[in-house]
Amino acid sequence: MNYESPVGPIFYQVHGSKDKPAIVFTHGGGLHSGMYDTQVADFKDDYLVITWDMQGHGQSAPLKKNLDVILMADILFGIMDEVGIEKTIAVGQSLGVYVNQHAALKHPDRIRALVHIGGLPIDVPMNPMELFMFKALMPVSRLFPENLLFKRTANEKTTTEDARAFFKESLHAMGKDQFLLMLDGQLDACELPVPEAPGQPIMITHGEHEMPKSLIKGNRQWHESVPGSVYHEIPNAGHNANQDNPEFFNKILKDFITSL
Repeated sequence: MNYESPVGPIFYQVHGSKDKPAIVFTHGGGLHSGMYDTQVADFKDDYLVITWDMQGHGQSAPLKKNLDVILMADILFGIMDEVGIEKTIAVGQSLGVYVNQHAALKHPDRIRALVHIGGLPIDVPMNPMELFMFKALMPVSRLFPENLLFKRTANEKTTTEDARAFFKESLHAMGKDQFLLMLDGQLDACELPVPEAPGQPIMITHGEHEMPKSLIKGNRQWHESVPGSVYHEIPNAGHNANQDNPEFFNKILKDFITSL
């Protein structure tokens, strides 16, 4: 199905029954909604599961300028309205963590809880050195040949062959120009002034072999700063932890939802 957004059609899928609690899964940068196939299979009998492709990813409209995470949060709610869902649990990976936090701030009554995979809090400014390195990455990425850039990215972010193959397939389908517009948008998101954090219950997760390694420290500090938050390091997993170790991730997600 397609949601007709201000930037063009946005692809989404709905699984399960509308009389069940809703979960919306938002993918990471350079990926698409297929990264949650294992979660869909495991949760669709007990929940209404929605997956979608952000602009420039998968089957959605291409990017014509930097990805706008605020607009993506608005589109998330547009999809919910079209499906007829008032409230949801929002699961996001990497870039999806930024989108979901902005959604939770904009309409806190519509987000029951947040589940983060390999992301960072939007109300904490990025370390100046990390921000400098991120900015320095952009011109370097433009110089890399597409095949080498995508191979290196997939190898750094995953630990299993299946997840690695999926990442490379997603990146090549996206193309280098769209990938760079996504990265520019992610950099923009890192510099947005956000005075407060969302107040919903949260579960913070990351892979044991998370890249960059600073995300591990950042996630632990995030957990320590939020009373009542749930924290898990996912064994034998990288940045795409829900794909590298889906059995572990699905179990902790079910436990978290049950505890709400």
